[in-house]
Amino acid sequence: MKDIIGKKPKILLPAALPAFMSLSGSAHAQAATLVSEKNQLMTVVVFLALFVLTLVITFMAGRKNKTVGDFYTAGGGIAPRTNGIAIAGDYLSAAAFLGVSGLIALYGLDGITYVVGFFVSFIPVLLLVAEPCRNLGRYTLGDVLAYRNSFRVTKTVVAVSSILVALFYMVPQIVGGAVIIRALVGIPYEISVIAVGSSMLVYVMFGGMRATTAVQVLKACLLISFCFVLVVLSWVPYGFDIGGFFGAVVGNAGIQTHVLETLLGGKSGLSVAEAGQRFMDPGLYLKNPVEQASLGLALVLGTAAMPHILMRFFTVADARGARTSALYAMAAIGFCHILIIVIGFSAALNVGPKEIIAMDKGGNLAAPMLAQFLGGGPDSILGNFMLALVASVSFATIVAVVAGLTLAAASALAHDVYVGAIKNGDATERQQAGAARIATIAMAVISIGAGIAAKGQNVAHLVGLGYAVAASANLPALVLTLYWKRCSTAGVVAGVVGGTLLSIGLVLVSPNMTYPMQVKKAAIAAVADIEPKILKMEQEQPGTGTPQLGKLKADLAVAKTAVSSIPDGATSMVGLSEPLISLRNPGLISIPVGFALVIVFSLLMPSTYSSSRWAELAVRRETGYGAAKAVAH
Repeated sequence: MKDIIGKKPKILLPAALPAFMSLSGSAHAQAATLVSEKNQLMTVVVFLALFVLTLVITFMAGRKNKTVGDFYTAGGGIAPRTNGIAIAGDYLSAAAFLGVSGLIALYGLDGITYVVGFFVSFIPVLLLVAEPCRNLGRYTLGDVLAYRNSFRVTKTVVAVSSILVALFYMVPQIVGGAVIIRALVGIPYEISVIAVGSSMLVYVMFGGMRATTAVQVLKACLLISFCFVLVVLSWVPYGFDIGGFFGAVVGNAGIQTHVLETLLGGKSGLSVAEAGQRFMDPGLYLKNPVEQASLGLALVLGTAAMPHILMRFFTVADARGARTSALYAMAAIGFCHILIIVIGFSAALNVGPKEIIAMDKGGNLAAPMLAQFLGGGPDSILGNFMLALVASVSFATIVAVVAGLTLAAASALAHDVYVGAIKNGDATERQQAGAARIATIAMAVISIGAGIAAKGQNVAHLVGLGYAVAASANLPALVLTLYWKRCSTAGVVAGVVGGTLLSIGLVLVSPNMTYPMQVKKAAIAAVADIEPKILKMEQEQPGTGTPQLGKLKADLAVAKTAVSSIPDGATSMVGLSEPLISLRNPGLISIPVGFALVIVFSLLMPSTYSSSRWAELAVRRETGYGAAKAVAH
């Protein structure tokens, strides 16, 4: 393992300042930048200071690694409290800090739905999988499922599913980072993507799980601390009167106008006062209850089978440590989410939805703009310093999450596919070290390539797809393997393969995909709507140009370009002119089918081997007996 651990980290490229696009964003670069040219140097300096600190942490952690077990799970020696905070760092992606705070700033109460789902999702983790998985004493999800199923077959199919989940979740992180940093300081998209991938490669290859854990703990502490500072500064003008703060939100004229004109399209009979209160009610963003249920189901159940989350429970000494880790993670995540809720409303109050949308339509820059405002505004040194801190925290966020995903995917590729399926578990320490190194490099290259290829594409739905595959393929196989005696290898394979293919297939025929004729139809309608408005404005104000008129003309040009560039009969990438299903997240369909596949195929094709291993699994699941020996394998 010495060729992986113990080496001095090298900076492969000057890293950029990544962040994450929200759940509604796309990968189009922004034309405007939030940091003025004279303050960009300070932003880069603050970022580099954090980057160097993480490299030092990686170097120190890497020196402690001696074995493959140290690389994958830190030898099971991470303290439960530290592991819990690291799990929070793994889970508190910039989707929560930037994306959800932006959704709250633009849509009010509906944005809170996401943080509630993220928090509640750890209840199944705590109750169903944390303790049993640690008691089985392995490195990966594939190890747990192979405990009582056919070794090679199970390892292979679960590894493929785990790698897909990691990639689905990783690519939007990288793409979103490039988009947000383009809006912050104007750094080119490709450089940002390469910088994220290179930084992640350094952390994982040279430090393994110890370095990844340290970076995640640092990131979680920085994120929670900075969120706390923003909340304190937001409440100071109101004397920490929470009721007064939210009363100001409801009574803010900008928010009231935003609700009436933008969110309700000027067609509501609400009064101005009622519009402010409407901002605190649900239904402005999430308007389809079935869609909400499907997304919520995938979020809650998918977390329990996300490979990079499950892997963290193998880093503590015993099942009690795994359970304690989950509790600390829930506490840290819950506290941070409460702060993010306040940040979202504070951004709406102090910055304004109109100003946030002008900089980024998805609301991704709400928190950075709030930090700049609370520090004194775009022309102040303190304001731009706080903005620099946001960029740095965002960098730590993106790299910590991507590093955890990379380690999980690399472990599935090296430990499950090479060592498990190809070598049938018979591999020397040197062979395992080489496989881990190659797998890490491979995942970095794949993620960087996918990130660059996704430029200009809307990849936000991949986050939901990652959770859907985890919940539909991995979770049924995991839960039924742990708790159902008659579960067989055939059932596990059918559930994993079927759940994965069904989830992906349903997304390919869902509204997530681009349907050219629908785009063209919307563009034709936009032309018909905009042209009369331009004509009327030119007649009322001949010879003068206003910003509103200029914006209408720009929108008209975009719409006409779409009409002329899309040929009649154009279809989606799978040949459809319109979606076959209305759900954007397929969880409501694919999750029950995933469970049904495991059950039906287990009953149709029972396994004597799986049944014979049930008693031993049940004992170890509850007691952890023999787990230490399993770790040593």
